[in-house]
Amino acid sequence: MKNIKYSVEENDLIIEFTREKPPYEYTLFLQRENTQFYFQLIEQITYDEHEYYKFSCSLNEFAEFLSKNKELLQITDEDDSENNQYKFMITAQYFKYDEKTDSNKPINKIVKASKKGWQFCNLNHVVDKNSGHVFVPYITKKGSLALLVNKELSDTHYYLRKTISKINVYEKKLLIEGNLTTRFFDVKSGQIEFIQRGGEKSVSFPVTINPNKEQKVNNFARRHVYHVEVQMEDLVGFLNSLEQKEELTIDVFFLLKLKNTDSELRFKIGNPRFLARYFLKGEMAFFSEKNQDWLSLVPYFTIKGNNLSFNYNVYDKEAYDYFRSNKNHWRSISKKGKSRNIWVIGERSYKAQDNGYHFFKYLRKNHPEIEAYYVIRKDSPERKNVEPFGNVIDFYSKKHFQLMMQASYICGTHHPSHIYPTRNKKYVKNIKAKKIFLQHGVFGTKNISPFYGKWLPDFETDMFVTSSEKEKNIAIRDLGYEQDEVAVTGLSRFETLFQDDIPLKRQVLIIPTWRDWITNNRIFEESEYFKRYEELLFDPRLKKFSQNYDVELIFCLHPNMQDYVSYFENAPVTVIKQGDRDVQDLIKESMVMLTDYSSVVFDFSFLHKPVVYYQFDRSRFLGKKPSHLDLDNELPGDIAFDEDKVIECLFKIGENNFKMENGYVEKADKFIKYRDRYPNDRIFEAIQNIPKQNQIKKFFREDPLVLKVFSRYRRSKYYFPTMKLFYKLLSHFGKTNDRQIVFESSVGKRYEDSPRMIYEKMVDNNEGYDYIWVMNNNEPLKANSNTTIIKRLSPKYYKYLATSKYWVNNQNFPTYLTKPKKTRYLQTWHGTPLKKMQHDQEQIEGRDEGYLARVTHAKNQWSALVSPSSYATQTFRSAFQYNGPVLELGYPRNDVFYMPNLDEKRENIRRKLNISEDKKVILYAPTFRDNQKKGKRFTMKNKINFRIFERRLGEDYVLLIREHVVVASKLIIPEEFRHNIINVSKYPDIQELMIASDMLVTDYSSVMFDYANTNKPMYFYCYDLDEYDDMRGFYFDLEEQAPGPIVKNTSNLFRAIAKGHQYWDNYGEKYQVFQDRFTPLDGPDRAEKVYKAFFKR
Repeated sequence: MKNIKYSVEENDLIIEFTREKPPYEYTLFLQRENTQFYFQLIEQITYDEHEYYKFSCSLNEFAEFLSKNKELLQITDEDDSENNQYKFMITAQYFKYDEKTDSNKPINKIVKASKKGWQFCNLNHVVDKNSGHVFVPYITKKGSLALLVNKELSDTHYYLRKTISKINVYEKKLLIEGNLTTRFFDVKSGQIEFIQRGGEKSVSFPVTINPNKEQKVNNFARRHVYHVEVQMEDLVGFLNSLEQKEELTIDVFFLLKLKNTDSELRFKIGNPRFLARYFLKGEMAFFSEKNQDWLSLVPYFTIKGNNLSFNYNVYDKEAYDYFRSNKNHWRSISKKGKSRNIWVIGERSYKAQDNGYHFFKYLRKNHPEIEAYYVIRKDSPERKNVEPFGNVIDFYSKKHFQLMMQASYICGTHHPSHIYPTRNKKYVKNIKAKKIFLQHGVFGTKNISPFYGKWLPDFETDMFVTSSEKEKNIAIRDLGYEQDEVAVTGLSRFETLFQDDIPLKRQVLIIPTWRDWITNNRIFEESEYFKRYEELLFDPRLKKFSQNYDVELIFCLHPNMQDYVSYFENAPVTVIKQGDRDVQDLIKESMVMLTDYSSVVFDFSFLHKPVVYYQFDRSRFLGKKPSHLDLDNELPGDIAFDEDKVIECLFKIGENNFKMENGYVEKADKFIKYRDRYPNDRIFEAIQNIPKQNQIKKFFREDPLVLKVFSRYRRSKYYFPTMKLFYKLLSHFGKTNDRQIVFESSVGKRYEDSPRMIYEKMVDNNEGYDYIWVMNNNEPLKANSNTTIIKRLSPKYYKYLATSKYWVNNQNFPTYLTKPKKTRYLQTWHGTPLKKMQHDQEQIEGRDEGYLARVTHAKNQWSALVSPSSYATQTFRSAFQYNGPVLELGYPRNDVFYMPNLDEKRENIRRKLNISEDKKVILYAPTFRDNQKKGKRFTMKNKINFRIFERRLGEDYVLLIREHVVVASKLIIPEEFRHNIINVSKYPDIQELMIASDMLVTDYSSVMFDYANTNKPMYFYCYDLDEYDDMRGFYFDLEEQAPGPIVKNTSNLFRAIAKGHQYWDNYGEKYQVFQDRFTPLDGPDRAEKVYKAFFKR
């Protein structure tokens, strides 16, 4: 179809298109699953070379059709983000002759616009007056023609991208310029909206938007440039109408009207270009003569979405005048406090009951020589907690501005900026104090790297307080901190946590944390969060538990939940708002805690009292980033995913006399090193011992502009020649570290295989080497937090390769490198060969002319090669033309199959992948194809028919698909199959996937040899066996020796799997022969044998 036109005329959908003269007729219909509603062909014109079609669909008649078929409008999934229950696709059907069946076969195709010619007109809402149905004709993001019924398009449906190229913030006005791109429709008009976060008040201003001059005529992406100018005086009325005057966030949105559709766009302004973000400064301000105060708007870009927002505060005249008059004098003010040893402590502007309060109290009582101040708002109800100790400073006061600039140390429980009087960039830049992150709870459950990662430009800390070695390792591994930046001291509040001063009461503390996605009453009322807790609190079994064991039920509301207290007024529990009672007092006096993900659960567990976790929405709460912990195995309490399990756990605890099980005591103790009352002594000592940093080094290591410039240089043509020269000079003249080992696996993409097993065994045995791992993440730090992580091809990569005594790799280091003379290189390789390699290949596909010369040079660097069998040794020597030492001791990577806790490990891996116990797991791990490339990268087409799998095996099986590491193409699994087909290509360790699986499906991959160690069935899906054999060649006859059926299509594959009960009768003998030939040396502790044979020489 060409020249498609999609429009609405009165209440009719109109589709027009042209087509080269086809030998068949078209019909069009609205379709959802098996339901079809036909268009009428109202015009057809035949021209010399093409035909013109015009179809019409009456939406009034379609409304009648829907009224007669009400089941089409039944909604079963309220969270249907794909609109599958509301949309009908416009589908074309024609009949095509099929030679095989000698009949005309119907072909259905969704009507899709072509970039070569399309037109969308008047795609406005249509309301059927009789039924009340609302129809929204629209274009899907991929260009398909569709119709929504009784559902609005999302505010961002036709939005594609945005950028801010320039932003200037002055005291009296704001200027923004940038680009925005919409889908399919040009912008007719636009506004910029300022709206209070979490509220409804807003103000809008017009935006100048023009088409980009470089716009292509028929491109689906419609590019525009915009210009915004807003005067501060025009914002004053809106700001004065806001009830909250401090710490309020103002978000900024685009409101766009589009041409040829009445669907509008609403999305946040953001995505600044680097320089726009880096040089963002200034603030908007206005003095109110009437109130004698200053209104201030300080711009910033959000962490999550990189969108523009403003911090809104109101300052008294004296404080802000002081700030304004000293904008260019902060350095001199800072020097005046240098000799005073000023410490500023705080939590949030209104809080004083957590670690900040406890540490301030400790300083005032035990260190009078230190000039310690606490900053808190005048009107805070918690101010009374700190006032008895003196030196309490009003937040936003003149003194607050002054002390921050003069402080030697700033100690806070959140971002340091939460206790700054302003986030004005110029002011903050002049604060030279050391920043101490006291934390507000033991972390680990939810991934906090997006908020407290060292790489974040808006979070700065010189010392990160933790409570255990486990927590410290997470801060180093996942948050990017150095060893000397993290202190294991315990939290400040633990001083009173372990104080035996509050009697135990017969009460259960129910204390859930908040959900960020709940932003107003409507969302709260409709949320699973509200429904689950409402059902739990009113559950008669909970009441029975309370009566049977004579315990009071306390429901403690999160601060963000306090606007919704009324929803729980009639619940048969005691409702408490955080702030009305000290949370630590509640923890100490309660017998049991029921929570979800709140960090206070760790405090409770440290008292060795039982905990129940109610995690009904774990996946949504944790989000895309995984927890820092293995939740199912490391949390110190029972985990329930439904109400029945919660009740069961509570009764179990009651039957156990409210004692914590020994296993959970052990788990709790792993999160705390010191169960005593002296954390503040340790925190104080750690602060005193913060090492001095070289500010120049810090600037070059952390400044965003420096990193950006290096990133540009890294992508330039000059980088690799420079690195080669750097490596050459260092390898010749640098000093070799005799205790240093560089490990790499799968070209630095995965932490797996024999290098991993060798490394972990050496760590377990305390061998005392300096370990360097080439990785894109910090996974190796789980085994040893002192390991140095470097990125592949970075300057450090060349530095460590040039100066290390040992290299360990399962593939090759860059082939252009020659190892230093003193360096010894252990090549573990990455599998037993089936397909012919390198010098044994008659013809090499997918590689350039210099390939063999390069890999031969790489082979010449090896000091020893690991082999699992005499067969492998023979093929390695032939393929690589290698005559050096071979350690024929078995594969270290297969040690994992001989570990004592294999069943437990299997359960954990399956739980991590959300696979239920009753499902059988198929691991599909094909190799790559040499002749399937796009540019310089290998690609691969998926050859598994998902629909056939679903139909044949979907009820009882889960399919894991693992692409080869060198394959660059992205596997896409349609939403409808994701419940039992999982892409595990990025899972860090394939050996773990083998453990979790019940059978393997592969083709020519060496994974078959490793899998033989599991004694589980194997199936060989070799759809291109003859072609592959001709292209690569095999070292043995696969059809003759394969320990499982060889199939060439999906149907036969799944048929063979369905007959799994016959597998061992048919292939048991072949399996044994296969193991004897290819895995005779695999077994426990191969890693230890290999490393001792190599490193102890």
